[in-house]
Amino acid sequence: MAYSIPREVFLLLETAFNQDREKAEVFAKAIEGSIQAIEYQAEERITHKKEALKAELYNELRGELASKEFVRAEINELRAEIAQLHTEVKQNALYLKILIGITVFGLTLFNPAFVKLVELIMK
Repeated sequence: MAYSIPREVFLLLETAFNQDREKAEVFAKAIEGSIQAIEYQAEERITHKKEALKAELYNELRGELASKEFVRAEINELRAEIAQLHTEVKQNALYLKILIGITVFGLTLFNPAFVKLVELIMK
């Protein structure tokens, strides 16, 4: 970006050099060149700092963000655990049915009314 000094500053330079326009122009060009060099260096430093910050941020976040492979492995592990729990629930439901059957059979077998009914049938 080209920079030029304001008109008022140039007039002040011209006055400082005893109305010597050429010297004022040379000095103004030197000031403008210095300002442009400072701006260029500042832009380079900002660009370098921005790249360094990007790299640092990337390195810090890379360790904390989950990768696709990690997420897939976790999902597969959870699916395996869910399948195992499903199997255990089915097995527990079967055990519960067996226990209920044994309980009903036991209550029926030792019920006095049932015993009398069996005796009547067997006679």
